[in-house]
Amino acid sequence: MPDSKKTIWNLKNVMEKAGLKTDKSIHGIEYGETSLRVELLIDDLIKVSKALENPKFTNAEYEEYGEFGSATVIKKFGGWNKAKLKAGLQIGGNYNTTIEEYMQNILTLWTHYGIQPKYSEVMRPISKYNVSSYENKFGTWKKSLIAFIEYMNEEQPDSESTTDDNELVQLTENVSSKKQKKKEIKVKRAPRQINLRLRWKILKRDNFSCNKCGNSPSKDLNVELHVDHIIPWSNGGETDFENLETLCSDCNLGKSNLM
Repeated sequence: MPDSKKTIWNLKNVMEKAGLKTDKSIHGIEYGETSLRVELLIDDLIKVSKALENPKFTNAEYEEYGEFGSATVIKKFGGWNKAKLKAGLQIGGNYNTTIEEYMQNILTLWTHYGIQPKYSEVMRPISKYNVSSYENKFGTWKKSLIAFIEYMNEEQPDSESTTDDNELVQLTENVSSKKQKKKEIKVKRAPRQINLRLRWKILKRDNFSCNKCGNSPSKDLNVELHVDHIIPWSNGGETDFENLETLCSDCNLGKSNLM
């Protein structure tokens, strides 16, 4: 046995004798990641399934109860659901999830971290979906990010920029030089709700930082960012690039208290 493997094996024995739980990464390394037998992983997947009495268990649950760690399984089989299929287990993936829902989730992650989310950061409770869901849908996490950028750069459909939320506006119409009458007409406005693509553009323009205090999730993960109207929509402010800004939750609450 090579010295490196002996060291890891001895470390595991020492930790177990001391009553300490070994890190999951050690379990994968001790066999050698390239030589780790598929049968060992499949047996462990089946063992966890029986222990939980749930053949649809998630990779997050395997991370907690499995011996090898979900990253090792995903790397070995090329995806979480591929591993489940090899083990004869059921897949509990989100097959009805829309592309927009996947993109919304990436934007939530990007906003939370203030930078492009990493593979290891796609986890609950911040992420609604496991990284395996993205691998299933797009092939890899990198391809998911490419799809996200392409989606956000697509031309905005008309359905996203206009709605039937028309506003009645009083206008004065000249009927003759002597008479005037008021006429109500409907003027189409952009909706109050800020759509996904526009939200992304505002956050990116503002460097994922609060316009008031400069706080950012990249500096403090407790910072929560919002995109809000500068001139309130109820006061005639439009939902457009010029009238939207990024604020942290504290500054946005403070602004609301002043109105």
